[in-house]
Amino acid sequence: MSKALDPKCPVARTLDIIGERWTILILRDLFLFGPRRFQDLQNSLSGVAPNTISARIKTLMDAGVVSRELYSDHPPRAIYSLTERGLALKPALLALRDWGEMYTNGPPAPRVKDGKLIESPLSVD
Repeated sequence: MSKALDPKCPVARTLDIIGERWTILILRDLFLFGPRRFQDLQNSLSGVAPNTISARIKTLMDAGVVSRELYSDHPPRAIYSLTERGLALKPALLALRDWGEMYTNGPPAPRVKDGKLIESPLSVD
């Protein structure tokens, strides 16, 4: 996706950050399961090349949506988490989930809280 779709439009500016393929699913995992290691994201997004995940994370970090914290120096290993700015995307992600449940074929999304499957579909909201 090219950058700066329309700098005058807030929707276009938002898509510049989160509109590339796989980015929303990275955000989904961080919302559902909390801070994740790169390997956790790669396992969840099977079939996505590691360099694609890296590029999406970098875009999110550059925008202040995701932060990176090293937990090992040798070899360097990091954990990724949502920032306050990233957490502000929750209503948008919930709206996408709800729309998908209403207008696409398939089962309802599993509900997860604190990385654990829960019964109530409203508990995540």
